[in-house]
Amino acid sequence: MLYKFIQSEEQDSLKVFESIVINGSLKFSSALGFNDPFEFKFSSVAPSREDFDAWHNKYDRERSSDEIENGWSSFSGAAADWNTNFVPRQNLLRHLYILCMARRWDSHLMWAHYAGSYQGYVVIYHDNLVAEVAALPEFRGYGPVIYSTQVADLRWFQVPPNEMLGKVLLTKFEEWSYEKEFRLILASDSKQPAIYRNIDPSSVIGVIFGTRSPERIIDRALKHQQQRPGFIVQKITSSANSYALTTYNVDANSSQYGHML
Repeated sequence: MLYKFIQSEEQDSLKVFESIVINGSLKFSSALGFNDPFEFKFSSVAPSREDFDAWHNKYDRERSSDEIENGWSSFSGAAADWNTNFVPRQNLLRHLYILCMARRWDSHLMWAHYAGSYQGYVVIYHDNLVAEVAALPEFRGYGPVIYSTQVADLRWFQVPPNEMLGKVLLTKFEEWSYEKEFRLILASDSKQPAIYRNIDPSSVIGVIFGTRSPERIIDRALKHQQQRPGFIVQKITSSANSYALTTYNVDANSSQYGHML
């Protein structure tokens, strides 16, 4: 399963919940607005001339000889770093739109940072979400994030086109490893802070509420559960004599003081 942490802002919180959980709306955020401005850095690795020509002969045969020579010249001279590092990264940041999911729901840090200090909730998605997003025309890739102290290599024209940016898009500094992030990536020229796409709402299989989630949103989830038997509605709590997080099923007639344990 995949998990999405959601903050529950007082204004429009019920509207947002219904959009995401009931209607299947997904928010892909622009890479330009990520909270870590050092993401998507890479180390540019120039190809040999033989590899460069072989790659274009195999994957990009429509290029004219002048275009190929101009491309090759980007890897040499005073402007090489500008051409193969700065400009490509800026293009990436302007065009990438990413849905950041997690493979875990039980992180104190994530509940504090991404779910408004336990006022928000976690949306639970079936793994078939990946196939649904992959069917979108703007789809560019997906996968679990790799955590490292070193930026990824961008090996220009040495691997197939769909593999060239793979590690760049999925590598993050190791201090973020607690997130266990899983990314779904689109490309767009929209120039907006985010773009929204809809999936089949049945891919949303449940929700886990924080200890401070508003009751009106929990009530809305329980109402939805009546219409969708099997829809998961849970709330987070802490194990007795432990900091470990756990969940319990919510219903209209029961409550627990999970934040007090």
